[in-house]
Amino acid sequence: MSTIKEIARRANVSIGTIDRVIHGRGRVSAKTEESVRRIIEEIGYKPNIFAKHLRLGRVFVFGVVMPKPAQDGLYWALPTAGVVRAGRELKTQRVEIRFFYYDKYSVSSVARVRNDVMQAGLDGLLIAPVLSRIFEDFLAGLPPALPYVLFDSFIPKADYVSYIGQDAFQSGILSARLMHLLVPQPGTLAVLRVLPEDYHIDDRVRGFVSYCRQSGCGHNVEVFEINTHWGAEARNRVFSRIVGREGLRGVFVTNASTHQIAEFLRKRNTERRVHVIGYDLVDENVRLLREGAIDFLISQRPERQGFLGIQALFRRVVLNEAVEQTIMMPIDIIARENVDYFEVENGSSDFRRKK
Repeated sequence: MSTIKEIARRANVSIGTIDRVIHGRGRVSAKTEESVRRIIEEIGYKPNIFAKHLRLGRVFVFGVVMPKPAQDGLYWALPTAGVVRAGRELKTQRVEIRFFYYDKYSVSSVARVRNDVMQAGLDGLLIAPVLSRIFEDFLAGLPPALPYVLFDSFIPKADYVSYIGQDAFQSGILSARLMHLLVPQPGTLAVLRVLPEDYHIDDRVRGFVSYCRQSGCGHNVEVFEINTHWGAEARNRVFSRIVGREGLRGVFVTNASTHQIAEFLRKRNTERRVHVIGYDLVDENVRLLREGAIDFLISQRPERQGFLGIQALFRRVVLNEAVEQTIMMPIDIIARENVDYFEVENGSSDFRRKK
């Protein structure tokens, strides 16, 4: 590995001179600087930024902006676990994590979080921008020099360091194909488009509908809107409308609230089996998957997303390394036959055989 000592030997100058050239400190003649930089380029030397920060006692503070952990059936507790694990692993590297939770059903809470973020003196941000339109303004108002990573949800044209998430459109297509396998004969399929408005939720709906239209399966696909923040009475009115549809054979839920309609269908004890496909391994979804009330869950590995988001900021901000602009999560299909092999361990989802 190339070192400052080797560069000094080749340039026939002191190590201190090399340090001044690399870090722009002090006066160095133009001729000497040109010679040093030519040698640096020839041997491919990269300064150890991390070691420098350790010597200076530099502490890096990364902010995490996401919905409250209890929202969406405790879904946001999953990426929180991944962030916490990454913070634990990077603690010896003087990295600190600060959470800024917002209420996804309150525009004013996002504004409050934005003010808190602007005053926190952060070195980087990990953001779950699930309120797409609102977060377009949020991101536009950030200081240009503040790097940020997006996860879970995507904002087109954002100036992000990296995006970590799943191909929402393809996951919708896959869900429709699974539903077609469950329901081979033409029937009515209901799609629950979960509010508030979100690009990746919309992409899941579009993917599902696109497959049904292009496959020629003959299903009648109806889209219903629901806000998981509604009380049980308001939700059940929508569920009753869905169950009342003639020939209802399947329901596709576009987020982690799958358990709500699965429980409703089970209690109604309808004569014809209605198949349910949804997202994410929150506890209630897993329980109903095991009991047969949910047929399939699509996992997007939220713990892994949170973990990789902090790692990406560390690499970019602390180590000054290039980071993959897009990190796509696999589209995992979970059924009751394999859910026991899909464990959440130390904040990272993976298939493991239980002993």
